[in-house]
Amino acid sequence: MPATVKVNSGYSIKIRKGLVQRLGIEILRLNEENEAETEHEILLVTDEKVSGLYLQKVITNFQECPKPEGTKLRICELLINSHERAKNFHTVTKLLDDMAGLGLSKKCCVVALGGGVVCDAAGFAAGCYMGGVRLVLVPTTLAAMIEASVGGNAFLNLSTGKNLAGMIHTPSLVLCDTECLRTLSPEEYKSGIAETLKTAIMAGEDLFRIFERGEVAGNIESIIDGCIKFRAGVSMSGEIRSKCLGYEIGNAIESLSNYEIQHGLALAQGIGIVANASAKMEWCSSETKDRIINALKRNDLPVTCRKFKPEIIAQNVLNGRKIAGGNIELVVPSEIGRCETKNIDTGDLENIIACGM
Repeated sequence: MPATVKVNSGYSIKIRKGLVQRLGIEILRLNEENEAETEHEILLVTDEKVSGLYLQKVITNFQECPKPEGTKLRICELLINSHERAKNFHTVTKLLDDMAGLGLSKKCCVVALGGGVVCDAAGFAAGCYMGGVRLVLVPTTLAAMIEASVGGNAFLNLSTGKNLAGMIHTPSLVLCDTECLRTLSPEEYKSGIAETLKTAIMAGEDLFRIFERGEVAGNIESIIDGCIKFRAGVSMSGEIRSKCLGYEIGNAIESLSNYEIQHGLALAQGIGIVANASAKMEWCSSETKDRIINALKRNDLPVTCRKFKPEIIAQNVLNGRKIAGGNIELVVPSEIGRCETKNIDTGDLENIIACGM
């Protein structure tokens, strides 16, 4: 079912089929409130795979969509590497240099058309260029539709760990075209399912039971809508940490694999480890743990990590983090629909991870 979610910072997230085919109409509408605006600079940032699938269709739509008389439209394209290893300052610096080389002005609109790496890198560049220019996100993966849509966060990886550099640059519009999900590889799709399941564990029974029953495929638009609405509510309440169930451990597994393990699949391992450890530490019931583990398995997701030892994962979690008073925060499930943040002594983190494995 088509949906539009209004975010409190003033932008809309649209969820429906066919949005990429009408991208020009949607973006040019953003200037309707300014009738004097007749010159438009559009920078499409994408990757090689997505470019081959959608770029020409998008450009054609911009050229052919109805426009006020006298409208001048300039469309530029830049391609970046979409591998997680490329989500760094080198990529963003090259984007900024290329934007300046194209002579783009302060009034340009950056359109991020792709997965999470494209959305993060383009969002970071849009926030930096000339002090900040307009940004539209068009996430083409399920993971990016959930992760990139709410909050305006753009993160880059450092040599010491994943997502350690970040900024907030609120988009003007987010367009989630569910038709794009048909082009994902099975691994990319499963990675996105892990992101939605993470949110469902925190959101509550109605959303979580879809995963328990194995009914994801027939409810994907409702799942995206429910996840985005929950995350938008979390952002409004300021409880940002509660979005991070399994996040720290999943990020560690992903970076230890040199980003060969997809983010969502590493996240699923982190969720499984935290759920198992939480039951053993009596932070949640065995029933809650079993429901989480069974939901992971029902959706063909991993439930633990066999590749790295607990001490290696713990050390990676701690790398680059500011540890307050010798403690690190770990988000754990209390029950379906409720998570808590535990202040863990850094010396205990390895044992907790070992308990979960």
